[in-house]
Amino acid sequence: MRLFLFLMCFFTFSLSANTFAQQERVSLNMTGVTVKMLLDEIQRQTDLHFIFNTEQTNQLGKVSVDVKNETVENVLKRLFEGTDLTYSFRDNIIVVKRRVESAVRQDMFQIVGKVTDEKKQPMPGVTVRLEGSTVGTATNSKGIFTLMLPVRKGVLEFSFVGYKTQKVSFTEITKDTIRVMMKEDIQSLDEAVVVAYGTTNKREMTGAVSVIKADEIKGIPSPSIANLLQGRVAGMDITNMSGAPGGGGTAIVIRGYNSLDVEQNRRYSNPLWVVDGVPLNSFTSPITGTNLLADINPDMIESIQVLKDASSAAIYGSRAANGVIIVTTKKGRQNQNATFSVNISQSWNILPELPTVTIGKGERDFRLKALRSGPSKAYLDPETNRYKYPTSNREVFDTKRGSYDYFFTPTSYNSNGLVLQDSLNSFYNNATNFFPIYYEKGKITNANIQTYGGSDRMYYGMGLGYYDESGVLRGTGFNRIDLNANMNVIPVRKLNVDLRLNATLTNRKRGEKTQGMGSAPIVETVPGDPYELSSLNPGEGSAVWNDVLEKLKGTKEKNRSVRIRTNFKIGYDVLDGLNLSTSLAADYSIHRRNYFQPSYLDEHGFSQTVGETGINLMVLNENLLTYQKTIKENHNINVVAGFSYQYDQVEYNGGSAQNSPSDKIYYSRPGFPVLGELNYGYYSETVAFQRYISDMEEKTLISYFGRLEYNYKKKYLLSASFRRDGSSVFGKNNKWGTFPSVAAGWTFTEESFMNRFTDWLSFGKFRASWGRSGQHFEQSFLALGLMESGNAHQGNSTLEPVWEGGLYNDDLSWEETDQYDFGLDLDLFNYRLGITFDYYYRYTDKLLWAVDLPGNYNGYTGQWRNAAAISNEGIELLIKYEILRTPNFYWKVSVNGARNWNRFEKSYNGKDISVGIIGKPLNDIHAFPTAGFINKQDEMPLYFNTQGVGQYLYFDIRTDNFYQPGDYKFIDTNGDGKIFFDDMVYMGSALPTISGGIVSEFRWKNFDLNLSMSYQIGRHMVNTTCKNSLATNDNTNLLHPLLLNLNKITFWKNPGDNHADYARLQIDNNTMIYSGMVIDREVEKVNLLKLKTLTIGYNLPDVVIRKLKLGQVRLFVSGENLLTFSNYSGIDPETVDISTGMDYGKNYPLARKYTLGLTVKF
Repeated sequence: MRLFLFLMCFFTFSLSANTFAQQERVSLNMTGVTVKMLLDEIQRQTDLHFIFNTEQTNQLGKVSVDVKNETVENVLKRLFEGTDLTYSFRDNIIVVKRRVESAVRQDMFQIVGKVTDEKKQPMPGVTVRLEGSTVGTATNSKGIFTLMLPVRKGVLEFSFVGYKTQKVSFTEITKDTIRVMMKEDIQSLDEAVVVAYGTTNKREMTGAVSVIKADEIKGIPSPSIANLLQGRVAGMDITNMSGAPGGGGTAIVIRGYNSLDVEQNRRYSNPLWVVDGVPLNSFTSPITGTNLLADINPDMIESIQVLKDASSAAIYGSRAANGVIIVTTKKGRQNQNATFSVNISQSWNILPELPTVTIGKGERDFRLKALRSGPSKAYLDPETNRYKYPTSNREVFDTKRGSYDYFFTPTSYNSNGLVLQDSLNSFYNNATNFFPIYYEKGKITNANIQTYGGSDRMYYGMGLGYYDESGVLRGTGFNRIDLNANMNVIPVRKLNVDLRLNATLTNRKRGEKTQGMGSAPIVETVPGDPYELSSLNPGEGSAVWNDVLEKLKGTKEKNRSVRIRTNFKIGYDVLDGLNLSTSLAADYSIHRRNYFQPSYLDEHGFSQTVGETGINLMVLNENLLTYQKTIKENHNINVVAGFSYQYDQVEYNGGSAQNSPSDKIYYSRPGFPVLGELNYGYYSETVAFQRYISDMEEKTLISYFGRLEYNYKKKYLLSASFRRDGSSVFGKNNKWGTFPSVAAGWTFTEESFMNRFTDWLSFGKFRASWGRSGQHFEQSFLALGLMESGNAHQGNSTLEPVWEGGLYNDDLSWEETDQYDFGLDLDLFNYRLGITFDYYYRYTDKLLWAVDLPGNYNGYTGQWRNAAAISNEGIELLIKYEILRTPNFYWKVSVNGARNWNRFEKSYNGKDISVGIIGKPLNDIHAFPTAGFINKQDEMPLYFNTQGVGQYLYFDIRTDNFYQPGDYKFIDTNGDGKIFFDDMVYMGSALPTISGGIVSEFRWKNFDLNLSMSYQIGRHMVNTTCKNSLATNDNTNLLHPLLLNLNKITFWKNPGDNHADYARLQIDNNTMIYSGMVIDREVEKVNLLKLKTLTIGYNLPDVVIRKLKLGQVRLFVSGENLLTFSNYSGIDPETVDISTGMDYGKNYPLARKYTLGLTVKF
């Protein structure tokens, strides 16, 4: 902060003497030179530029000047005194012309023209500049420009990102007839690509960087930018596990899973997000459940760069191990005429598919049949000294042991089964499908207003966005109002001031409202009701339903968030190519939740209110020195050096209160009771009605870093970076970490021996890089040791260590990743076909893990250590092909894919741990192995215990429930005579082995059609929904819905039914066949292809636009999540948890969205 203030003062004082160009001073000692040579020398010593007619200045002949520290004003007065030439200052431009012209023509020459693209559509924002000067402007929204010039003939230069620069000569005759058609630069090799602390281009890039432009994702309203990136980047796999509006549950994995998921905010191997040069908090709030990425309005984004390899990301040091995503927002341009645009769209959301449900009589008959399906409990036969199942109700009656028929038992202890028999009871004689009651059609309203413009010394951009989405699950939704503003000012020569501001207000409705504090789930699920309510219960419209619904309406919850991000930056051009800058950025967010439950929903008759506030603050000061130099047109040098200081603070305040005097008061007010008493008849208990919790953590990160880039003729490329991070969260023996990288490239098509291939090989480059990056852990004081409140003693609070992981560790360090990358970039057939191939190997060591401590000598059972390693090895391929490339027809198809080999490499003790098997991928799925069905009892081995009791295979300790014909034939892996969790075997990983996408861009005249598809291959997952719904348990799991079509499945009935879908129909009593166990036959290897987005747009013809006096009118329709092709037995495999692979059917579904929109530019 001190450095920031010092530099501001330095800039102010050092530039105060250079406010006016006339006061520029020069020292000249020139004899017998031309006027042109003299003016060139003045330009060299100052920042001034001259515009003059050489023929006119040559008429003055040779001149001589000898001055020291003289103002330019005085030098020019002496030079042109007594001649017919004069001069005038216009900012830093000096125009030299004849005195006669000055007297006759007081006004400058005006020229007017229009710029269009190859489709004859007007192009706003094109830079128009007088060649050899800084005089210029930009086209307006209609592609028209007006420019005042000091000369009446010359050359105008037209430039725009992604298009070839055009040069057009002009004279007085052509002053209002200039028409320029910009041609797209199909190679785009020199187009700017934003990277860490600077920009580069594809030609000179040595790292693995992917770019997504705003045009590729326009017209698709979304609460989060991450959703729109799916399938667009090779090596970046995006999985949406929840469709909850504004919520979390999106896993963004760059080049393989790289985390043990030990901390909430670092789950799913999420990368570092950087917006306009400032790192962004991107976690899901534990208070509101809002994903902080939802604060970014996709309509305000200019481009997105994904830094995949270490050489491009390592300069971010101990935060970049999972890759970096750089977001650049829209801004105005220098000399850009003001533009104004409005975008509005309306979307309709529907649920693609509801779970299949067997209701009413079908459910009743199935449950009754399962209860009567045969013996469910064995007994010890004293004659044979073996466990056996009874074969009849008579045997049960005579022995008073075992169970054969659920409805014929020695003693009745459960009445749930009687509900199934009581079909005359109207309360339990219904056929209710609860899913349509809980789901509805949703809507999205999206509107944006944006304006951009600029002059020679100032340019700006402003945008206001509104997004409102109602979810497909009743009672859920998200809305956002965001304000984006940026302004860049050149107040005096060589000084640049840049200010950016983003303010966001969000509100979110959650489907599952909770009483607990700080318990908002990362992945929001559907409330359990439709998955738990039997179809026999009365449904919507019944008196019971309406009464319960009315009471539930009394439960209130508000989730609000406010976020402000700002960045103030000052830059000063010390010398030509040398820039010094300092910036101060802040990211402040506050999340608030209020929950109220009325008194009639509490068993003790007390209302309850919960209030929570969470504050996240990040302050960053960065100071950069950049230098760019080209030596003899062949040697290009780019140097960046910097120092940064970052401060992070997390604050939490939460409280709850009970027993409000009225259910109309949703908050805790002064005077409400603090203590209360619960009377249980024979005793009473004093309870606290009001509770309060607060917490605050802070941490700092100090860094210095640098990067050197060099290339020779843009043919031989070299890049090296270095970063040194010091963090307060690490142990005292590892406070500092070093993160270097080095990369090289060779553009082999620039070699002379490649000239014979230029007719088909347009561009080719090899890349190679190595780098080291790191990863912070979330908790601020983990290395210092943790304490927590203990049990109160005589009314006094106490402290005690966190025994399960609170032992301090002076050696605790960041997770460290080394990555190698070898790449090939090819463009063929006049840049029509582009191929990018990369091979990478990434090894991450020192992964954070809670290690079990041996012995019991100090009370601690575990300690956090750097205790494991993961590797990711893979290949990436991107192929782009322009099938059509004419002014009226354009069609480009891009296909990308990545194959990743993920491995858990080692642990602290060289053995497998709960989250990883050495040599296998992470996120593993274990299941009980089987060998088909048991057709005869003697197929199963008979075990005898030490008392000589014979027992067939059983689960855990439940000897009276051994497996019998019709059950799965479980394999006793460890041979201990029972089935338990140590018999489970590895079945696969929930991670995909191959992922990628397909993108198509098509334009015909005024029509455009864009679509994107994403795919995943080789994910393992378990659909537990159907099997769990079949579970019929006489104690706790009897009345619940059947989530499948019974007519499409089969059960084992007789010996030889080896192709049945399920084991015999039975009471799931302690055998865990239908609940609680994952069986190998249930693990599916799933492939997925999804039509993610489809957009069709139409631009009104230029003739119509001119009549309407507008810049552009575009109508568009789009769809999202339109089609899914998969071999998965469940509804949507994308929503299956990527860390566990378990599908319980309760994740918030991904809605299918249809959008109609309009964009108008003025």
